[in-house]
Amino acid sequence: MRLSTSTNIFFNRPDGSKAETTESIKKCAKAGYTVMDMNFHDLSVFNTPFRTDNWEYYINQINECAKTNNIEFSQGHSHFYNFCDKNFPNKEFHDELIRRSVEGAKILGVKWLVIHTATDFNSQSIVKDSKLKSMEYLKPRIELAGKYGVGIAIENLWEENIAPKRRYCSTVEELCDFVDSLNYDNVGCCWDVEHADFCGIDQKEALKYIGKRLKATHISDYNSIKNDHILPFSGVINWKNVMEAFKEVEYNGDFAFEIHNYTGNLPDELIDSAIKHSKAVGDYLLSLCL
Repeated sequence: MRLSTSTNIFFNRPDGSKAETTESIKKCAKAGYTVMDMNFHDLSVFNTPFRTDNWEYYINQINECAKTNNIEFSQGHSHFYNFCDKNFPNKEFHDELIRRSVEGAKILGVKWLVIHTATDFNSQSIVKDSKLKSMEYLKPRIELAGKYGVGIAIENLWEENIAPKRRYCSTVEELCDFVDSLNYDNVGCCWDVEHADFCGIDQKEALKYIGKRLKATHISDYNSIKNDHILPFSGVINWKNVMEAFKEVEYNGDFAFEIHNYTGNLPDELIDSAIKHSKAVGDYLLSLCL
């Protein structure tokens, strides 16, 4: 495995503003990171140039910054929304942001772009209809990604934050069934350790079930629903068990931090040391798999 981190490790700022992606790249390179995950979703839901007609120029600027700082973008996180909701506002623009995520992945050389399925909350056969509608929606996006040599990794989700409602693909069975039902070579699974732990899923048994479908990861810890996406060992997850699970299934892809809330309240003066510490924690976790 290679240690990676999302661009959102330096994004949320205490005053509510958002840091520039290029600054995150520079800080991560300075801390010793060489691989990163490009978070297109953050660029889609906040006021950034990605939402404007100049989005392609913006992504090319990010690409140049990454090359200058010897950073490889191996994973990415697409924009997502609940496309099963026919009344979702501004659907066409959200569809365009997902298209830009795929195009942006091509520009940055992303190998695996993570995306979510959606849930038909109004259906009486929620799993069946969510699966069919998610397949219908994602197929043309998967085909577009395939033309660019980009893989699509479907992420396991969580539902504790919407209980008693449930969210499609929060179980490993639904996740793998969905991936298997898509007859494309460029489709696999992204395993989000925090989501799985929230749902009480046995990480080792789940990863065995996923097997060779596993192409990408999201790594973070949590203390509660309101305190999530923090640095490993800052929360309740048993990281020894998690790393044993990755070792047992011989996963050799990216071990990608998604820990934006780790730095969100830190002043700028502490960011560099915090990112350097995250690199040390990541290196330690990977050492448990040797």
